[in-house]
Amino acid sequence: MLIIGLLMLAGVFLFMTMRSSKPVAQEAKREVSLEGKKPSAPERTVAKTARTKDPARVKASSKASSKTEVSEVEAERPAIATKGTTQTVTAEVKTPREKAVAAWETLVDQVIEQKNVPVEEQAKRVKEAFDKLDKEDQMDGIHRSLNLFPDEQFPSLYAILYDKTENPEVLDAIFSDALNRPEELKNPLMKELVKDKEHPCFFESARILDVIGELDAKPAPAPAPTPTP
Repeated sequence: MLIIGLLMLAGVFLFMTMRSSKPVAQEAKREVSLEGKKPSAPERTVAKTARTKDPARVKASSKASSKTEVSEVEAERPAIATKGTTQTVTAEVKTPREKAVAAWETLVDQVIEQKNVPVEEQAKRVKEAFDKLDKEDQMDGIHRSLNLFPDEQFPSLYAILYDKTENPEVLDAIFSDALNRPEELKNPLMKELVKDKEHPCFFESARILDVIGELDAKPAPAPAPTPTP
């Protein structure tokens, strides 16, 4: 009986010993498992940052940044538009010389279209517009009119042609063009020119009229008889 009691006591002691050692081993195993899964410093930082950024806050920040960029672009637009407007206005502003050329070209077109306006009125307007042209633009202006004016509107240039103070090259251009017009137009013109011997076209007009037999050479009147006392 004593032996049996000792065996039972030893069994109880052994059971208690094994029971107390098992939780310690499990706890140690759990700590080892946690240490194996412990994140590194960069991973902890990323995780912390990810947790810190609230989705609503990130969205609001992105929207504010986009709004700022749009505001900067809108702020630059007025300056660009103003610059473009300034360039356009500058391009449209014409010098007095350019305005005179534009007015001459417009008048030439009007003269061509106005068939029933008296020649004297047209000639006056043409002369006034021509005299406003710069000297360097007058030849181009007169050639434009000579190329565009039909025979009916050619007399509109007479006020320029009859003015002997105009540029001789301009007068010669008009006179040369007149020689290619019909006789009923150029002959009366030359007869008018030979009335002024100081006109640059006098000699050429007189020569042509003489050749065609249209030169009116009137004999000098006979002197009045001297009364006898």
